[in-house]
Amino acid sequence: MMLTIDQLLKESERIEPVPQVIHQLMDLVDDPDVPTSEITALILYEPIVTANLLRLANSAAFGFKKKVDSVHDAVVLMGLKRVVELVLLHSATKSIKSAQNGYGLEEGQLWKQSVSCALMASAVADKADASIKHIVFTAALLKDIGVVVMDRYMHAAVDQIRQAMQDDHLDLVTAERRILGIDHADLGGRMAKAWKFSDVLAAAIRDHHLTDRMDIIPNETAMVYLADSMCTMSGINTDLFCNDTIHHDRIRKQLGLSESDVNRVMSDFYSQKEDIYGLLAIL
Repeated sequence: MMLTIDQLLKESERIEPVPQVIHQLMDLVDDPDVPTSEITALILYEPIVTANLLRLANSAAFGFKKKVDSVHDAVVLMGLKRVVELVLLHSATKSIKSAQNGYGLEEGQLWKQSVSCALMASAVADKADASIKHIVFTAALLKDIGVVVMDRYMHAAVDQIRQAMQDDHLDLVTAERRILGIDHADLGGRMAKAWKFSDVLAAAIRDHHLTDRMDIIPNETAMVYLADSMCTMSGINTDLFCNDTIHHDRIRKQLGLSESDVNRVMSDFYSQKEDIYGLLAIL
């Protein structure tokens, strides 16, 4: 059963794209010359985004004594980058919260894997190159968005794919290509292009498994790969998504990180992951 790109891209239209305001926020938040007022104004003009932000800020999870009645209040209390991150998390993860039974994922599992990878990638960027943190965070968050579209076809193909992975020691994306003719990462990259994401962001989503030979691996792609392999090493990724970590040390060295840097990111995340999942569950 070979799938066609056109067929899958047509089906991807049922997934609500990431709002344009998210792209604008990402462009502005790391520019020190852009005033905070200009960034908060973008959120102000998005009623649903504002409502969800205020609902989150006033939740018991944050426990602010003062009522948060405006985007400005939220920025003052939480910081601009935290606000932008929460807006992004809410806007970008609706489609990945449901069960993906073809891939053996219960409700919320793909979401947990994606959020965990995004937060680890963000922590890696803090240590390696904070200037690309928001692109890396978004790419890690959306790296498996193609799974949502391909899931219905996996029901019939998953036994063949598992067999191919076992018999020939293939990773998931290579097995998907063999059995279905396309893999979820390539599809995700094409969906990102259809949503008018930047070429850099679309490439990081498409290439994050590093299954294709690349002479130069962009740092954005490298950080998403490293975060994903850390999720595998930490036991966060479910079995089909436990990707080969063969490139882990090479990529770590490319990014100028020590083993202790990587271990610190994993242990910091692991010590607070239940609190993080509890907080994000209300998004």
